[in-house]
Amino acid sequence: MNYGGPYPFGPHPPPPVQGPYPFHPTHGLVYPPFPPSLAPFPGPPPGVNINAQSGTFPQHPQWPGGAVPPISFQQGRDGWYYPVNWPQASPNQQVAPQPLPPPNFNVPPQPTPPETPPKTRTPPEIQDELPEIDDYWKGKIVTGLHGSSTTKRYVTLSVQRPVAITKPSDEQKDTKHKLQLLPPRSYPPPPDPNSDHDFPPLSANAKSSNQLPPSPQSLNATQAFHFDRYADVFIPQWLRDIQSQLQTLQHLPASPAFPPAGYVRSFLLPGLIDELCKPRSSNLLTSPPPPITSVPPLAIETYDAHWSALLAWELDKLAKDKEALVLWKKPIKVLNWDRSEFVLEVPGLRENYPRLETGDLAHLRMIFEDAKTGSGRAFEARVNALRKREGLVHLYCPALKIHVQQFIKPTHSTESDRGLFVFSGEDELPLTFNISFMMNARPSLMMQAATSTVVDAFFSKPFVNSFFTGQALRGTVGVGTKWLFPQPKDVEGELAIWNGEIMEHEWFDIGLNQEQRSAVSSIAQHQSPVPYLINGPAGTGKTRTVVETVLQILRVRPEACILLCAPSNPATDTLVLRLRKNLKPNEMLRLNDQNRTFAEVPNTIIQYCYIENDSFALPPWETLMRYRVVVCSCLDASVLVAAQCTNRSLARLEREILTSLHPHRKPEMIPPHWTHLLIDEAAQGSEPELLIPISVVSNTLQGEPSLTGDSNVLLAPQLVLCGDPNQLGPIVTSEAARSAELDVSLLERLFERPLYAEYPQARSMIFANSPERQTSNFKPFTNLVKNYRSHPVILMPPSAIFYDDSLEPCAQNGSVSWSGLPNPQLPLVFIGNNSEEQSVDERASWFNDGEINKVVETISSLLSEGGTCTPPLRAADIGVMAPWRGQVWKIRESLRKKSLSRVDVGTVEDFQGRESRVIIISCVRSRPRFLKEDATKGLGLVFERKRMNVAITRAMELLVVIGNGALLQRDPYWKAFLQFTLRNKLYTGPKLNIESDGNYISRLESNYFSATVKDEDLEEQGTLMAAGIAREVLRE
Repeated sequence: MNYGGPYPFGPHPPPPVQGPYPFHPTHGLVYPPFPPSLAPFPGPPPGVNINAQSGTFPQHPQWPGGAVPPISFQQGRDGWYYPVNWPQASPNQQVAPQPLPPPNFNVPPQPTPPETPPKTRTPPEIQDELPEIDDYWKGKIVTGLHGSSTTKRYVTLSVQRPVAITKPSDEQKDTKHKLQLLPPRSYPPPPDPNSDHDFPPLSANAKSSNQLPPSPQSLNATQAFHFDRYADVFIPQWLRDIQSQLQTLQHLPASPAFPPAGYVRSFLLPGLIDELCKPRSSNLLTSPPPPITSVPPLAIETYDAHWSALLAWELDKLAKDKEALVLWKKPIKVLNWDRSEFVLEVPGLRENYPRLETGDLAHLRMIFEDAKTGSGRAFEARVNALRKREGLVHLYCPALKIHVQQFIKPTHSTESDRGLFVFSGEDELPLTFNISFMMNARPSLMMQAATSTVVDAFFSKPFVNSFFTGQALRGTVGVGTKWLFPQPKDVEGELAIWNGEIMEHEWFDIGLNQEQRSAVSSIAQHQSPVPYLINGPAGTGKTRTVVETVLQILRVRPEACILLCAPSNPATDTLVLRLRKNLKPNEMLRLNDQNRTFAEVPNTIIQYCYIENDSFALPPWETLMRYRVVVCSCLDASVLVAAQCTNRSLARLEREILTSLHPHRKPEMIPPHWTHLLIDEAAQGSEPELLIPISVVSNTLQGEPSLTGDSNVLLAPQLVLCGDPNQLGPIVTSEAARSAELDVSLLERLFERPLYAEYPQARSMIFANSPERQTSNFKPFTNLVKNYRSHPVILMPPSAIFYDDSLEPCAQNGSVSWSGLPNPQLPLVFIGNNSEEQSVDERASWFNDGEINKVVETISSLLSEGGTCTPPLRAADIGVMAPWRGQVWKIRESLRKKSLSRVDVGTVEDFQGRESRVIIISCVRSRPRFLKEDATKGLGLVFERKRMNVAITRAMELLVVIGNGALLQRDPYWKAFLQFTLRNKLYTGPKLNIESDGNYISRLESNYFSATVKDEDLEEQGTLMAAGIAREVLRE
């Protein structure tokens, strides 16, 4: 029976058969030797006052150092046992790190303490912090980057080592409380009746990953045994046992706060630091996730409670998914030795499953493969970066670096520095680990904090303006409703308008159309009390409109300061790339999180970033205030919140200074520092995520546009949201959170409100309104309808299916001539293919050889006739997309063999925001067996409406879709697309049994084909006529 390690040092592993490392002898030990005066013992010293049900600790011959007084232990709230009167370790003795507790161990109850037990020595920080975190969350999440997984909030920090927990006895193994081998956890989670229900197994014979596969002898003699290549991978029991063993965990050192604590002291008055920097208590972790039935609907009164519940559900689901993730027997390589960075391959990362994020923690349990046992030592690492295309994870682990230096034999290529070995990526480390992950809750906590801040600023009770004048403000009750719950009456009355119009020579981009110019003028020259929305489908130039809007605001409002955000870093970088032509580095700042790597940032915008100590940083406060435009991701806007560079904090500072300088002067209204907040690609972020930058610009005057005399000073910031609600949105894992619409962006929700949806110029009513019904009055939104990307035929399906039949083709492209088109005049074809897909890395990804061959044949045929195209078609003009990285890699490999490496191949997500002359879509999926699994992981093109829309709207001159039509027709949106191809004879391949019911026949299709339908084709004429009549009736 294994009783853990010797006191007070880490546990020793059993001696491996051939030694843990190549240079170790068979009897060699992998850990530093014990002090000479102490010999290693397999258990704690005698005198331990604990009586485990599985048996007592064995008596040792003699414990070094003389008699040891009896020791009593008391169980803490976190499940560990702490000695009450254990003597302090001497200064020259190194206290071993705390072991990671095994999963799901039933800790035995403790006997009654002695009559006069000594007082338990609990660190004061535990008494202060533990009540804030419910037991449900302990050991499942970490708060972020400012400490290790054992911060005082989650795991007790103590120099006293807990008693090792013994394994169950043989008698206990036969009871109903048998130890279960579960994925690694720091603490066994209690059952949650309100958690999401998993999808049912794909078949009745599907087995859990924790069960052994059946043997042929165990099956009925008359039943044939068949191995399933897609069954869950078999994990040897000895590897699973390692997850149940005590581990000496080498913790991460605490990383410095960002921004540092001294940043606020550089500009805030001492009296304001305690007031503004007081930590806000978060209710996200004070209790388990609430039951689904108890969550209130979204309303003004329940705004905070609603989003807190949804964030708790999502956080819980993500934490459970990470708990269930174990990478078995994985090697690791050095990435950057000086930075203590290592690199780990995670194949499923290419498909964003598992959903790892920067800041997550990894626990690396070191194993001895030859001895089939664990080493007893584990290392804690932090996910520093993700390279999803390669499936690689960067880990920061200084403790592993020290271990490698001490115990790994160098090779001939290993360098040295000041007597210490320096390893590189070329060195093969003879180390393997079982690797588990822990959820980083910092993004969820930032969203919940932003929600509370916005509620405090927006949905206050009747507000007395003591902040400014001491007088009550007219109409300030619930001023935030105009941003988050706007109503038609909110735009009535006089708006702040700057006279004059933008002259032709004042436009920075002279190629903007009338809709784009109208949006720019409405934002730059008006002060809207409600959010101004820009709905820009693919190819309509929405980012181009946002860039012009920023430049015109700066021209019209010289004192304006703009916060420009996007949900993702690539989209944010694109904005900087577009603006750098007109803004200098001292006018625009690209704000990055300190943990973002330089490799992720385009070289051309590095000069717009602030760098300090070889990492991204926040500029000094005086410098930050001088920037006209600050560009960052929505999550990174929390850096401004932490630095107290928000409108509310800056106004509070200004008021204190003005009151001190002019105590007898009547207080005046204080204008905000951030006058405008523009969020591009706003449909890609959830509403709580967008609340982070909104909390930066929010103040108590939202919805009260006002001017002080003729000074033209804005007293309320303006919010502008731009995006496409029909393209890829926020990724939400929890089924309960999705059902409550956490995956619905703020942009999409606002467009559904009557103010925008029932406006005469709403997208659904564009062609229902005659010219005389159009109004020139200010409207708080713009629908971009002119598409400058695609051929009219390519535009027909998405316009009818996703955009209320509102898109207008305006592209001036070339043309592609190809003999493979069923109709040479219509540059679209669906090539049916029934070949079956295969999996990669145990269903981590998928590929389809039959579709790969079709893709290569199509590209070869296109390029062979490329000279007949206008202009001539090149390999670089062709883009190939697939929903899985496995297919992407296989296609690239096949194209390289044909010397076609210049063809652009990527996933659908890679192509969002991009375009190509020719787009070829490989759908991959052919068997319905895996559709439920795809739905669980949010992968594939079937039943993924927004991903489908992105895929079919990237082509400029030719769209080719390769897939299994019989499977795709299960999806109503793909069925409509297939009906379009069948109706217009653009389908080739196996016969499909789909009726042509006239659904989704667009105005473009009716007008385009009405002149080409032959008189004798009465059926087709009737279909087009019926579709036109139905379309107009539905509009009325």
